[in-house]
Amino acid sequence: MKKLSVILLSLLLVFALASCTASPETPSDGADTVNSNTVKESIYTFKAEAAGNFEIKIDQNMADVLNALGEPLSYFEAASCAFDGLDKTYTYAGFIVSTRPDGDQDFVNSVRLTDDSVTTPEGLYVGSAAEAVVAAYGEAAEQTDTLLRYVNGNTALNFTLENGTVISIEYLSAE
Repeated sequence: MKKLSVILLSLLLVFALASCTASPETPSDGADTVNSNTVKESIYTFKAEAAGNFEIKIDQNMADVLNALGEPLSYFEAASCAFDGLDKTYTYAGFIVSTRPDGDQDFVNSVRLTDDSVTTPEGLYVGSAAEAVVAAYGEAAEQTDTLLRYVNGNTALNFTLENGTVISIEYLSAE
């Protein structure tokens, strides 16, 4: 149990530090900007089965997610390097939701599946074969030996691979 806590804390620290590596780009003409109070539609959403298949979408208000999911197993926050305020990370069984601040509200920035206890709506999970990902989603927008990246609307769906096996699934902003 202590080892699991150390691993989770280490992962949270890595995500907090990773958010400091890049700042969001804003189109010069203001086109295609995301209003933080609205969610662009995307076919890539995570459905939390434990909360009655509640859909979690990128740019969704985190207050709605917390109302549906309830208390997380753990919570972490750190000063945001890209936004004014705090980046927050909520760990639930099988997945982690990270947020970005916007004024006095927080919005979903990413959802990462951490083990095989949860799946994408198409049934893929950590441990699936890369071939199963391609069978479910088709050819990836970006593909390497270690990544299959699919993009739809404002959402990217990344499958990180090791030796042809999915080791991480993450929904995140495509912008």
